Amino acid sequence: MKNLFKYAFALVVSALVMSACTDEYEYVPADAYKGLYITGEQTSYDFTTEDPVQSFVIKVVRANSSAAQTVVLTSDNELFNVPESVTFEEGQTEVEFTVTCNLAPGQEETLNISLPKGMYDATYFSGTFATTVICDYIWEDAGEAEYVSPFWEHEATVAVRHATDTNIYELVSVFAEGYNIRFTLNDDYNAESMPMLQSSGIVDGTYGPVTMEFDPKYDSVFTNEGNVFKFSVFWRVATGYFNTKAAFDSFTWTEGYPGE
Repeated sequence: MKNLFKYAFALVVSALVMSACTDEYEYVPADAYKGLYITGEQTSYDFTTEDPVQSFVIKVVRANSSAAQTVVLTSDNELFNVPESVTFEEGQTEVEFTVTCNLAPGQEETLNISLPKGMYDATYFSGTFATTVICDYIWEDAGEAEYVSPFWEHEATVAVRHATDTNIYELVSVFAEGYNIRFTLNDDYNAESMPMLQSSGIVDGTYGPVTMEFDPKYDSVFTNEGNVFKFSVFWRVATGYFNTKAAFDSFTWTEGYPGE
């Protein structure tokens, strides 16, 4: 019982000390942001050829609205229509403008829009708003395939899709959701090529994210016999790569192969 009383007394004393320290602490709020910044609803935009217009809205925002102000803008990609400046009226804190472009199917571009130095606080804003814009293909169902990867000890039944009006195809979500393996066929529907680099969705337990690197100069192979396709790639990680030339990945296009 004596020990219990000692513990209770110690807790009371500690609480009083903490209360005294809290009363003496003076909170100093951070200074209000005084510069300008650029923002958008998102940092990437996806379009297709079915979209009537490729456009998105960007805002320039300011804290001090006491006077009219014109702000010069610079951009780094001539494929996008960006105004050279925007003007704030007195009392106005935001100005919106529309960026337009006309990218071709499969084209991906980056755009950086910047404010002049001295008009933003680098503590809060880098001075540049960056965005990525993609014009995707229009995809249609192209059947199903059985995928086998001896090196990764992975097998899966995956969907195949085709980019309309092209010879481009994809195996959908082979190793991870949303990570597709793209390839092209020739006019006879035989294996032609693969993109040099593709994100696989694989995350190695030791080396981290794994990228597929296909380069015929380094003995990468993509071939087929009928509906059975095989390929060898370098599985690249941040510190090097896994050379799997002797362990071909393969897929059997079981449904929808256009060469049959």
